[in-house]
Amino acid sequence: MKTDDLERIILKIYKGYELHGYEVHKRLESQSIEVEMGRLYRILNNMLKKGFLESVWQKSLIGPKKRVYRLGRKGEEELDKILEDAIETVHIFYGEYLLNLSPDASVFNQISSYVTEKMKERGNIVFFTPVYSPIIEKLLTSIRSSSPLAKIHFVRHRSVEADIQLDNLSILDGEYWDLPLKEGYADLVMIVYVPKGDSFQGAMREWCRVLEKSGTLTILIPTALINDYEDPLTIGDFVEKYERENRRDKEYMNKNTTLSLLRDWFNKVEEKHIVHMTVFRASEKRVFHS
Repeated sequence: MKTDDLERIILKIYKGYELHGYEVHKRLESQSIEVEMGRLYRILNNMLKKGFLESVWQKSLIGPKKRVYRLGRKGEEELDKILEDAIETVHIFYGEYLLNLSPDASVFNQISSYVTEKMKERGNIVFFTPVYSPIIEKLLTSIRSSSPLAKIHFVRHRSVEADIQLDNLSILDGEYWDLPLKEGYADLVMIVYVPKGDSFQGAMREWCRVLEKSGTLTILIPTALINDYEDPLTIGDFVEKYERENRRDKEYMNKNTTLSLLRDWFNKVEEKHIVHMTVFRASEKRVFHS
């Protein structure tokens, strides 16, 4: 086995433990990994030099002192990177899985049916996203199927490149707080993700400006970005907790703050969880915010 691969396995072994070399050797053997003691100690010493491990000498009841290793700061950082890479890999495969589900099991059909439920047959839809991916394209296609006679304005962030061909769809450049459409035009405004921090309030004003009084605002956002997790029991919740705590996602408002802001602008606010996504649906726009 390559040294780099062994180092990654050893880092995982040391997570939460202080162990001397012989104990590490036994744990490697339990995983059917054979490595000579001499090579193992060379690897441990090299990891010590790189800051992946720290060591202390411990007294022994019988015999000489033993050198005990534990994770160092760089080792913790390397473990975080290993976990982050693994989560990213899972996301890629999971995204492919969702894209290829049959229509009756499609997550995108569930989302589009929910957000267009109150749409007029020939209404106007404004769909804004700051990113573009096959998943966004699939969602747009599903919305087109749910509301075949509606006119869709796909408003993308100016840095986004998108090549999508759908009937009765126009592509516009814009921002969260600058949707290039007239006041009260949209029957449905659908926002993917939300702006971070204080800019949410200004963006909400713009969404409501574009929205017809009887229209519906929907926000689609990964649950991990807005949920405050405590002690997750499922692997999915663990992944979302990790993403929330270890990336820049704390800049997003949490779920309760988001709901509170929506209720300032709308009389009726609902939330729905669809797989790892949260959909907020707000209607009955308050007149005094127009």
